[in-house]
Amino acid sequence: MWKPSMVVALVTLALAGCGSANDEDTEASTGELGARAFRARSTAYYPSNSALEGGFKDRLGKPLRTLQQYLDGDADYVSVAMDSTAFPYGTKLRIPSLDAKYGTAIEFRVVDTGGAFRGRGTSRIDICVKNYSASIDPSVNRTLDIQVGGPASPSSPTPPSTSTPAPAPPSGEGPACSNDGMCNPGSNGAGKICTAGRCVAGCRADWQCPGNTTCVSGQCE
Repeated sequence: MWKPSMVVALVTLALAGCGSANDEDTEASTGELGARAFRARSTAYYPSNSALEGGFKDRLGKPLRTLQQYLDGDADYVSVAMDSTAFPYGTKLRIPSLDAKYGTAIEFRVVDTGGAFRGRGTSRIDICVKNYSASIDPSVNRTLDIQVGGPASPSSPTPPSTSTPAPAPPSGEGPACSNDGMCNPGSNGAGKICTAGRCVAGCRADWQCPGNTTCVSGQCE
């Protein structure tokens, strides 16, 4: 015999599965998701007509925007690919480790997808870079902690760094720089940081140290 409670349960389940098939390709409104974080295995791809890379446009036909274009001031965000059901098109992301590497806040947006991401949810992400050489950079081919919705809200500020800053160099010492990334080109850290506009020996994070060394009290050891 059917009971009223059983009918209510069935109706509730039916309503929960009635989402639109086109929801995944609608623009995400500001603040829609709220601030939260997740961890994902990251790789990189670049605009190319090859079958592996997938072309020059995102899933809605808009031009892909690379990390290097953003850093050069030629793009207002960086394109990333994920499972198309993970977030609505245009959702903004932040990656603190890349902000630290390049010394600036970088805005990533979920605008692309691919067969390799189907069914992976938030466990995989592909970052758009300028070419093959940039696509094998270890700083983007690793497991990353990622924030949804841009910078942390005032109610959950990023904790201050506890690392020891390196001493300021004498005037004129080391190559000129504007951020730590300029002092550590390529795929391996050089054990240098940007201080007072010059590259000097020191570190603020492990990625700035070469080989198997790590950052201890402002120096690579």
